Amino acid sequence: MPGVKDKVAIIGMGCTKFAEHWDKSVNDLIVEACYEAFEDANIEPKEIQAAWFSTARSGELGRSLAYPLKLKFIPITRVENR
Repeated sequence: MPGVKDKVAIIGMGCTKFAEHWDKSVNDLIVEACYEAFEDANIEPKEIQAAWFSTARSGELGRSLAYPLKLKFIPITRVENR
C-alpha cells in the first residue's frame, strides 16, 4: 500500500552563508535559505504541500517556518534529535 514514503522528494537545497548574521533576524535567514531552495528546485512556495524542519532552539513550532514563508494550510513537522 503506497504511503508518504512513496510521495516525498527532496528536489532543491538552500543554505545561508555560515557567518555571524547580527543584521538579520531568524525569519530573514529562513527566507534566504528557503528561497534559494525554491530557486534550485525551480518551484514556487505555493507548490509546497508539506514541510519538515529542525532547529537548535527547542520548542519552536511549525509556524516558525510557515509565517516567514507565508505557507498556509499545509502540514509542518518539527524534527528533533535528543
